[in-house]
Amino acid sequence: MTEPVVENPQPDQPQPELLRPWALSPEPRPLFGMGVVWLAFGVTVAAMFIFGVLAVSVARHLAAANHTALHSVADNPRVLVPAQFAAYGLLVLLLWRYFGHYLRLPMGLALGWRWPQKAWQFVGTGILMAAAVQLLSRWLPEPQDMPIDHMISTPLDGLLMAGFGVLVAPLVEEILFRGLLFPALARRSGAVVALAASSMLFGALHASQLAGAWAQVALIMLVGALLTFVRWQWHSLAASWLVHVGYNAALFAALAVQTHGFTQLAPR
Repeated sequence: MTEPVVENPQPDQPQPELLRPWALSPEPRPLFGMGVVWLAFGVTVAAMFIFGVLAVSVARHLAAANHTALHSVADNPRVLVPAQFAAYGLLVLLLWRYFGHYLRLPMGLALGWRWPQKAWQFVGTGILMAAAVQLLSRWLPEPQDMPIDHMISTPLDGLLMAGFGVLVAPLVEEILFRGLLFPALARRSGAVVALAASSMLFGALHASQLAGAWAQVALIMLVGALLTFVRWQWHSLAASWLVHVGYNAALFAALAVQTHGFTQLAPR
């Protein structure tokens, strides 16, 4: 009777990583739900309101004490930027505490902060996006007078807005819209719905600066959709942040050139 042939056992082979079902599939299971998302948005709105009221009160008090006129306090960058910076700082601090203390996880890891290769290409993409949006906006109807046109009236105002718009706003907006809202909503309703919803909310956030000009708000929504697509395609919040930074930096650089270093601006 012949012995059964026993094949030589093969050494353990490393198992291949499971591929995503589709190249554009987002992370399927974020570590947080929509409750955390809405709480983050609520904290942001409440903090911006509270710090805004405090900043306006302090500015008016200082103006009265110094017997100086401070026109348009509510939309003065020297009042708004510190208030918004404080509100954004509070939000980031609370999120950092939540992820680190309750989930025992670094905040960046929980939000999908993965540094992409060739980061300069993402910044360049943002610059090209800004150029395309500026070119396209010339063919769209635009109100003669928008609130944002009167927010910058001095070089200091321009520098404050540019610094905040490049260094602070893109980071916090990406955390809110692409770090929290997109993955949580994609888990519940699908990535396409999440992309559309986050883009519309992103446009609504900027609508007040544009006096509700529908064409300009639609462009901002398109920018939001492109930023979300980058987040979706590369599964990286850092990638969409780099594009956002390049986009805002290009817009402020163009404004600085057009106004000769924020020296030729509309009077407040």
